Amino acid sequence: MIHIEHLTSVVRVYRPGDSYEFGDEPVAVATLCRTDAHTVEIMAAMGKLTRAAMREIARALAAGGVRTLVIKRAGARRMPYGKLVKTHGPFSYYEVAVEAM
Repeated sequence: MIHIEHLTSVVRVYRPGDSYEFGDEPVAVATLCRTDAHTVEIMAAMGKLTRAAMREIARALAAGGVRTLVIKRAGARRMPYGKLVKTHGPFSYYEVAVEAM
């Protein structure tokens, strides 16, 4: 017997009216890495990842049982609703409760 656990996904954010199915260009792309049953780290984000997009991502992940997001920010940039959990070099790591978004 085997069990395959899906740990990594890609999220693409589109303008209203655009979509993956139409082959439109996303405004933002990020990798989602599940670090445990209820936590996902958002990694390697590129583009315009707005607060509205983050809320939509959080809602979609919450439907799959995710309760916490981990987000890495560079420099002095903070994460709204986030709690600073560690710093490493020029980066700060924030945990955000999905329900807070």
